[in-house]
Amino acid sequence: MELELTEKQQFLMTCDADIMLYGGARGGGKTFVDSVKVILDIVEWYTEEEVRNRKIDVRGYRCTDDFPNDYDKTYYFKYTMDYLEFRAICVRKTEPALRSNTLEEQNKTYKGFGATWIDSKLKWVFPSGAEVHLHQLGQKKDRDFFQGPNYHYLYVGELTQFDRDEIEEIEACCRSAHPYIRAKKIYDCNPGNRGHVWVKKKYVDICPPIQAKEPVYVKELDMSYYPLNPSESVINEKGEKVQYIPALVFDNPHLMRDKNYVNNLKGKGKLTDMWLFGRWDVFQGQFFTTWDDNLHIKSEMKFFKCTKHSELENKKKNFDWSNWRLFSSNDYGFASTSAWACGFYAVNDDTDDIVKFAEIVESNLTIKQQAQRTKQFLLEHYNLKPDDFELHIGDPNSYWQRRDKAEGDFWTFADVYLDEGIYLTKGYNDREPGAAAMAEALRIREETGTPRLTILDCCQETIDCIPNLPQSPKNPNDVDTTVFDHPYDECRYFIMVLIGKPVSNEKPKKKGWRDRLAETQKTKSMSWKAA
Repeated sequence: MELELTEKQQFLMTCDADIMLYGGARGGGKTFVDSVKVILDIVEWYTEEEVRNRKIDVRGYRCTDDFPNDYDKTYYFKYTMDYLEFRAICVRKTEPALRSNTLEEQNKTYKGFGATWIDSKLKWVFPSGAEVHLHQLGQKKDRDFFQGPNYHYLYVGELTQFDRDEIEEIEACCRSAHPYIRAKKIYDCNPGNRGHVWVKKKYVDICPPIQAKEPVYVKELDMSYYPLNPSESVINEKGEKVQYIPALVFDNPHLMRDKNYVNNLKGKGKLTDMWLFGRWDVFQGQFFTTWDDNLHIKSEMKFFKCTKHSELENKKKNFDWSNWRLFSSNDYGFASTSAWACGFYAVNDDTDDIVKFAEIVESNLTIKQQAQRTKQFLLEHYNLKPDDFELHIGDPNSYWQRRDKAEGDFWTFADVYLDEGIYLTKGYNDREPGAAAMAEALRIREETGTPRLTILDCCQETIDCIPNLPQSPKNPNDVDTTVFDHPYDECRYFIMVLIGKPVSNEKPKKKGWRDRLAETQKTKSMSWKAA
C-alpha cells in the first residue's frame, strides 16, 4: 500500500524521538500521519550484507526489493505492526471523538495492511497479532483503565484538551521491555484549549519551531505566511528525546486545494493566529490581553545595575532599597499541582510603580519549612530580613484556618509564620475585583506607555502563568481556576491589598513584627483556648 505524505509527515515518520508532538495549526494532517506512525514505525532494519554476515533469519521481515522505489541497497526491516507482542493505544477525550476522527483516519490505512476492527473491544488486530486499542479519557474514572496494561506506543490526539496531571498519570502505561521496540509517545494538538499553557511549556518552548526569515506569498489565496520548520530535538530532564514538529495547513497540498477551508480560518483574530499560522504566544480566551513581553518583563541585570552576570549576586545583596517599599505575598500549596507560591515586590516611593523582583514556587514543604525558606531565601540572595518588609501577605483562606492542637488549644499557619518572625497580613480573596485590580496594574498607561506592574525575568513561573491564564468558562470576569494559577493568586492578593482597596494617602511607617504583635495583643489575648 503506497502512502502519499507531505514533507512534514515524512519528517514525523522518520523521527526516532521518545516523545513527538506534531501539529500546531489546523489542517496539518495530524490524525492521519500519527495513526500511520503508530503501525509503520520501522523498528529493525538490516542491509543485505549484514543479513549475510550475521546470518540473520529474515523470514517474516519485509524487503525493499518488494517496493516500487529505486533503493540503492536491499534492506530487510520490520514495522511495529509486524511484531506479535506489539501493543499501542490511541486516546481522545470522548469515544465519539475517537470514532469520528481517529478511527475514521485509521480506516484509510489499517484495513489495507490486513487489520481487522473489533468494535466491541475498540481495537485493531493485525495479521501478526499486533494490536492497536482506542480509549477515551474524558472523566476521572477513565484513568483507571490505564493502571494495569502496558503499551509500547501511546498516541494522544488533541493533547491541549487535557490537563497535565491527566496525561502524566496515563503515561505510566507506556513502557517496554521488548528487545527491539522502544516505548514512544506521540501527541498532536492545536494551540488553545485548557492545556495550552502546560503543552507549550513542556514541549514547544524547549523545542521551538524555526520561522523562515521571508514570508511566502500564496497567489490563489492572496495572502502571505511564514513557514515553520522543526528545530533540533532536545533531551528533557528525564533523559527523553523530545521533538516538536510544526505543521500548518500550507504544508498540506490536499487542503490547500480547498480555498474555502483556508478562507474560513482567516479574519478570526487570535483564532487565525493559532489555527492558521500556528502561533503559541496568543490564544483565544486569554484573560490578560494587554500583556506584552517587551513591556511587562524587565531585565534583572538592568534593575540591579549589573554589567556582568558575575556581579549579580553581590549587587542584589548590596542594593539600595531606601527608595522602595518592600512586600511579600503567599498562596499556600503543598502538592506539585498546587505548589506554594511566594512573591517579593518593591514599590517605588516616587512613582508608585511596582516591580516583582523575586519568587519562590516550590512543593512538598510544610508550613514551617515555607516560613523558614522565606527567611533563608531573602537573607541568602538579597541580605534582607522579614522586618525589612512593610507587609507579608497571606492568602485569606489557608493561613487563618484554626487547627486543633490539643486540649482545647488551636493554632494557624499564621502562628507558625509568627514563630519564625514573619507577621502575616490577611489578603483579600474577592476574585472579580482582584482580577480587575490585576488588569489595572498590567494596563499600558497612555501617559507613560508602560504598565504599573512589571516583573523581573528571574520570575519565570509568574511570567509563564499570568499571560497564559484563560478566562473562566463560567465567569468571563475571572480567570479559569482549574489551571495552575498560584503565582497569579499570590500576586492578586498583594495587588488587592496595595491598590484594590481604599487606602490612606499617608504611607504607613515600617514597623517590626514585634511592634505589630504588641499592638495586636492590646485587643486580643495570646491564648487560642476555646471558651
